[in-house]
Amino acid sequence: MKAVILAAGMGSRLLPLTADKPKPLVEVGGRSLLFHMIDRLADAGIRGADVIVVSGYRQDVLRRSLELGGYAPTIVFNPRYADWNNFWSLRVASEAVAGDAFLQIDGDLLFDGALLPRLLAAPGPAALAVDVRPGVDDEAMKVAVGGPDGRIVAFSKALAPERSVGESLGIARIDPPLGHAVFVELQALADEGLVNEYYEAAYQRLADRGAGPFRVVDVHDCTAIEIDDHGDLARAEAALGHTLRNRS
Repeated sequence: MKAVILAAGMGSRLLPLTADKPKPLVEVGGRSLLFHMIDRLADAGIRGADVIVVSGYRQDVLRRSLELGGYAPTIVFNPRYADWNNFWSLRVASEAVAGDAFLQIDGDLLFDGALLPRLLAAPGPAALAVDVRPGVDDEAMKVAVGGPDGRIVAFSKALAPERSVGESLGIARIDPPLGHAVFVELQALADEGLVNEYYEAAYQRLADRGAGPFRVVDVHDCTAIEIDDHGDLARAEAALGHTLRNRS
């Protein structure tokens, strides 16, 4: 099992914190989001070169930070981080994944220790961490399910809230050989000039053809916060502080 952390973005809504470093190096509780994620992966048994970090904006700072932190992941550079959407950050990790099962993790997340074990234990060949709840907002990446096996049939921010079962949190597990098909679809998006797509567009195309199935893993009771702006960062600080107080 490998893990692909998408860490190429700047995060302009977190300026000035991201003026000199990529978004995943923003700190929560005195430690970067990226380090929190790598520690969670180590707890789940995924370490060292099996952790693939996709760099882009200020990759020099990211590399130096990882070295100083004593981490030695595989680092892959996305040369289109500034002008293509995040589908390409996942695509450039294909060779490093090398046909193995992998976790795909957005680099702007803070999540607790319960989430990854639940995702790893779920049936394959594809499982998505979903905050299952009603009333998901317009900006959220929503999912809808259908059919007797409850497979995911739609991934979209534009999905009508009444069709949605909840928000996809940006963490997925994809097993072989479906992983190969995902990378083929990601490449097809680029070949077709569809360079403003999220990686979920590849998942959608596969689901439309009956591939997978992609299934929901309900993590509504886990702590998982996507940090897009300063309000999100404040919520993450509060959540982490609450967790640490409960441990003491």
